Amino acid sequence: MKEEPIRIKWTDIPQTPSLLQSVNYYLQKAFAGLDYSEEQSTQSIRERLLEPDSVIERKISLQMDDGTVIALKAFRAQHNNDLGIYKGGLRWDTGVDRDEVVALSSLMTWKCALANIPFGGGKGGIAVNPNKLSRLERERLAKAYMRTFYDVLGPEKDVLAPDMGTNAEIMAWMFKRYTEMKEDSIIPAIVTGKPVELFGSKGRKEATGYGCIYAASYFTDISLKKVVVQGCGNVGMHAALLAYSLGAKVVGLIDPFLFQGAIYKEAGFNIPKLHKAVDEYKIAEFFEDKDFRILPTDELLGMPSDILVCAARENVINMHNWGNLNTKMIVEGANGPLTPYAYKELYNAGVLIIPDVIANSGGVTVSYFEWIQNLNQDYWEEETVLNRLKKKMAKNLKNLSEYAAEKKVDMRSACYMIALERVYKARQLMGAQ
Repeated sequence: MKEEPIRIKWTDIPQTPSLLQSVNYYLQKAFAGLDYSEEQSTQSIRERLLEPDSVIERKISLQMDDGTVIALKAFRAQHNNDLGIYKGGLRWDTGVDRDEVVALSSLMTWKCALANIPFGGGKGGIAVNPNKLSRLERERLAKAYMRTFYDVLGPEKDVLAPDMGTNAEIMAWMFKRYTEMKEDSIIPAIVTGKPVELFGSKGRKEATGYGCIYAASYFTDISLKKVVVQGCGNVGMHAALLAYSLGAKVVGLIDPFLFQGAIYKEAGFNIPKLHKAVDEYKIAEFFEDKDFRILPTDELLGMPSDILVCAARENVINMHNWGNLNTKMIVEGANGPLTPYAYKELYNAGVLIIPDVIANSGGVTVSYFEWIQNLNQDYWEEETVLNRLKKKMAKNLKNLSEYAAEKKVDMRSACYMIALERVYKARQLMGAQ
């Protein structure tokens, strides 16, 4: 007989938190669960792990195509490097601010520790809407960021990767600028997520989305399961593609690309066909058949599904809409898509939730593979990359499940406790100062 989940009884859960408040809330709960002593050295380590090592904020001047110049705020947060060099994406979004990059850099610390790869946490950002920039303006901005933060970046110091609003092309431009500043030394390991043709790793583009489905598949056979994908960018689309190839029915897509709202099809969408339409800018032609229903987002969340992949952005499932969900499993493909309040309520309702710290770790894991390939100048085939990713995630999920059962805690608490133990131990061995 299946055991009932241990109910979460947290009483001080923030109801409308920022992402930084959510991350630090989970960390405080994990510290309490580990029951570390209150001696001075432990307190020093604790403070170090809650606060970033550094946050660099600078202004970037960007020349527009019409000759005007605009000033943009840019950030690089370096959270912790006790287990390895800083590692994390570069986000271009109008909502980027100091707290967001700090929260995301902290998440990266725990994600890398949990994945057991030798990286610490970092994250960069520029407060800009990339969709309003021309290709030449994006290139100037990418190279300007590398020039501005050159002193704190490096393949053995702090390595960038794509994130929201950035992509492989932008990483290629940044690699180019770093090479120029290094007097034409070819150092591809400065960024990951590069085009395959320019020292990138095969399988990197698919890694985060595929990792979400590898995680779901660890807990259930997804063949014939009904899947809804919230957020259909790179992560959501590749999650949908792999789910489809494994026999799942992707019945719902929320905010797919430039299409407003949500779409639903009981028989499931032909995801490869949809993906091809997007790649060829023929999305309107794909929707001409009208063999689907257009629904409000909350109504689609209420349609029965076996798996909901949350691949949009933070806090999209919260105290206002968690009750609309009608699913058995949630896979957090984005960072922090569930607020702590929503997480508690859904967990207590019996929904299996695979937390972001493990569910979307496929991206940084294959970034690590790319970094290793760059350093060794030895490149792997896609099958090798994805097989290694799948095996590594299965091992991490097994360890996580066993730890959660042993400690009698929920999966998210187990994620943070394992990660904290690893970073805490490393800091303790090196000394608190």
